[in-house]
Amino acid sequence: MLFKDCLCFQVGKVSRKMARVTHEAVSPYGLTTTQFFLLTALYEEEDISIGALAQKVALDKATLTGLIDRLERDGLVMRQVSTEDRRTVRVRITPKAEKLRETLTNLYHDINRRFLSFLTKKEQKIFEQVVAKIENVDLMKS
Repeated sequence: MLFKDCLCFQVGKVSRKMARVTHEAVSPYGLTTTQFFLLTALYEEEDISIGALAQKVALDKATLTGLIDRLERDGLVMRQVSTEDRRTVRVRITPKAEKLRETLTNLYHDINRRFLSFLTKKEQKIFEQVVAKIENVDLMKS
């Protein structure tokens, strides 16, 4: 197999291209790509524990804590100790982030549409199925 045909290389190349396009779209808002996706996840479920948010965005808690620190510093999110369990910290969006909700949500959908626009409806469905299958398999086991 030639290097250019390696699936890992091809997926990485596509991933970098998608990240570049997304970064260019979100950087005018002072956000990184990861911060953008984190806010998008919070728009879906805005009062969520750090543990549940880490699972939702597929990041470890340490990485997520750093991202939340920066978003909190920028006035976009706030942490709040849970009233049910003081050991649990919940993350909420701020009014500043709420003002960006429609713009960032539209941007999120526009970026996704741009990537999918090159595929037929049938190809989109197949692509989603293949990505989900690869995502859900434990490749660490051989």
